Amino acid sequence: MEFTYLTQPPKRYTFQQPKLREWTEKQCKGKVLNLFAGTTKLNVDEIRVDIDKNVPADYYMEAFEFVNFAKEQGMKFDTIVLDPPYNLRKSREKYGGRYIGSFTKIKNALLPLMNEGCIVIHYGYDTVGMSKSRGFEKIGVCVVCHNGDHNDTLCVVEQLIATPSDSPSASAKAEDLICVKEEFQK
Repeated sequence: MEFTYLTQPPKRYTFQQPKLREWTEKQCKGKVLNLFAGTTKLNVDEIRVDIDKNVPADYYMEAFEFVNFAKEQGMKFDTIVLDPPYNLRKSREKYGGRYIGSFTKIKNALLPLMNEGCIVIHYGYDTVGMSKSRGFEKIGVCVVCHNGDHNDTLCVVEQLIATPSDSPSASAKAEDLICVKEEFQK
């Protein structure tokens, strides 16, 4: 797994930070979906989605709404950049208090938009990302130290190695989890 440590003063929008923007561009391959695009265009072949009509975007819609639209249109991507507001304060600052909805629901819905070997880059205060349960393997982590009293930004790069439905053991794992839950509740 590749590990990168950057020091970068914080900016209102993630990709206004030159070191992090450059790191992100190097991680991207092929057609890129930037689902919470913000103000800064990446130097990649990207489709930009944002709910804020004051930022440059190809589509102005809520993330989950776009994912469903993209499925209907048969859109496929090689890289997906997920940079949602990291917490309620950031949501208030950037989106007037509007919420992104269930991020888990959005992550689950993204799978049909992914080409084989798709890369997902996730930004936030945790390293959960897409996870093995969705068929992903972590291949890189970047920690961005903002100095002072700012939280670090954690960036996770994951690659789709198998969709859960492709894995013969996926349903068995789900059944195992149900059994464990039932045993725990006894």
